Amino acid sequence: MRQPLQRTVTEQVYEQVRDSIRSGGMVPGQRIDQAGLARRYGTSIVPVREALARLQADGLVRIVAHRGAFVEQMSPDVLIDIYSMRELLEEDAARIAAPNLGDAELLRLAELLAAMDAATASGEYAALFELNREFHFTIYDAACRTHLLQIITQLWDQGDHYRRIYTELPERARMAQAEHRAIVEACRRRDPDAMGITVRHHVHQTTVGLLELLRATSRLQELRNDDRAA
Repeated sequence: MRQPLQRTVTEQVYEQVRDSIRSGGMVPGQRIDQAGLARRYGTSIVPVREALARLQADGLVRIVAHRGAFVEQMSPDVLIDIYSMRELLEEDAARIAAPNLGDAELLRLAELLAAMDAATASGEYAALFELNREFHFTIYDAACRTHLLQIITQLWDQGDHYRRIYTELPERARMAQAEHRAIVEACRRRDPDAMGITVRHHVHQTTVGLLELLRATSRLQELRNDDRAA
């Protein structure tokens, strides 16, 4: 039996930092301790820099000459860029997936919907984020379009730290559940048009809610900065 290939140090650092950003363990603007990562893995700084270069290509990290590497900041322009592409691609994936959804996928969607209801009611947002991701990709995986799924996955990874601010939008989380129910109903009918429309509407409404909060947070920070300067 062939033994699984061991992950390289670069891959291990890449996955650790990526997952930490996705989970909120590293926050936007935070400086990444490259020397600390090298010590943790008992390696030189080279694999760490290679991992961070990959994360920069993914849009999760920003490398600044002579200053270091930082978790990418959140901005309205980047949010719009990510989510406008998600709207188009996820609508397409949902339409393609419609005839391929089987009873097993429909059952899993119902289970995930119930679990998300419970997580939303109790404010368990870490669990909700993971359940939400599985919910959507249960649908998109049925499209059986490898390259389309790779691009959608990358966009989700880039947008994960934006969705973290859902903790400040409990009303949006509850509204999202109503949208998820509409998506499930469209899936049960295996209706490509309804699936595409409900998915696109859901992603768009998420964009609107996050954008409003992001802009409000930015204005509040500007006011605080003005007060300090006064």
